[in-house]
Amino acid sequence: MRRQKGFTLIEVLILIIVAGITGSAIVLALSTALRSTPQFLQHGIAGQTARNCIEWFIGQRRLILGDGYTSITCPSSTVPAFCTAPSGFTLAVNVACTTINSDANYKTITVTVSGSGAATYSTMIADY
Repeated sequence: MRRQKGFTLIEVLILIIVAGITGSAIVLALSTALRSTPQFLQHGIAGQTARNCIEWFIGQRRLILGDGYTSITCPSSTVPAFCTAPSGFTLAVNVACTTINSDANYKTITVTVSGSGAATYSTMIADY
C-alpha cells in the first residue's frame, strides 16, 4: 500500500478555522487601536501645552537679569498670559512655596492641562 502525500479534509478544515480565528483577532485589535488613536494625539497636545508653560516659568530667570525667580509669587494660582490652552482644554497653574532644609527660597510649580487630553508637569525652582 502506497501512502499518498497531501492533507486530509480534516486538516484543511482545522487550518481554515484557526486562520479565521487568528484573522478576526487581528482585525479586532487593529479596530480598537484605530479608535483610540485620537486620544494619543489629544494627550500629546496636552503634554506639549504643559511643557510650554513650565518652560515659560523657567525662562523667567534668564529674562529678568539679577531678579531670578523672585517675581514669581507664591502661593499663586494665576495663569500667566503666555500659558494658553488650545480649544477643548483647560489649564491650571499652582505655584507653592517650598522649604528644603530650612531654606524657604524654593517654589514648586505644577501645571495641569485637562479636557480632550490630560497632562500634569511639575518643576521646582530656587530664588538664587
